[in-house]
Amino acid sequence: MTNGFRLVMTKGPQPGQNFSLDKDMMIMGRDPSSDVVVNHPQASRQHARLRRQGYVIVLEDLGSTNGTFVNGTRITAPHTLSNGDVVGLGDSVTFNYYSAGPGAEETLVSRPSPAQQPDTMFIPQPSAAAPPPAPYTPTAYPAPQAYEQPQYAEPPAPKSRRGLLIGCGCLILLVIFACIALFLLDMFQILPPIFYEPLRWIGLDQLLGW
Repeated sequence: MTNGFRLVMTKGPQPGQNFSLDKDMMIMGRDPSSDVVVNHPQASRQHARLRRQGYVIVLEDLGSTNGTFVNGTRITAPHTLSNGDVVGLGDSVTFNYYSAGPGAEETLVSRPSPAQQPDTMFIPQPSAAAPPPAPYTPTAYPAPQAYEQPQYAEPPAPKSRRGLLIGCGCLILLVIFACIALFLLDMFQILPPIFYEPLRWIGLDQLLGW
């Protein structure tokens, strides 16, 4: 196997330091016994693992607190590194990965690092012009209907006691006037005696003093 894999620290406690990846398995972390020692608070004691498989290196996070990143994206599963990839431990330690395997130069040229990528890649494209809003049309509502007051049948007016008393009084006056008239008629003997017989039958002759 060709011993041409390496990591170069670009940000962290020792920028520019080279780490040769000459083992089939290497540990990155803050522990002094690690193969790639990173003495920084962002790095866990055993932060990540590097496994060499032929002409490729596979990077795997070991449950670190601040995460392992490749080109700014946090990895959650084993990830095969490509020449020129940027490996990050947390957000304060970064390495550039270089490979001497077949196609390394082509990969390095065709895949620029995130720092070299033009800013125009992140400029959002203008969206299509939105169609003009439809003209406002007022909603037609039906005219309010006139309220018809419900009609109720008027209850019959109660009979007035006053009217009853007036009627009785009139009847009594009528009887008195009739008696006076009969008395006068009898006094002057205007009517024949036959007209006075009914009065005698009902006993009015004694009342009138006949």
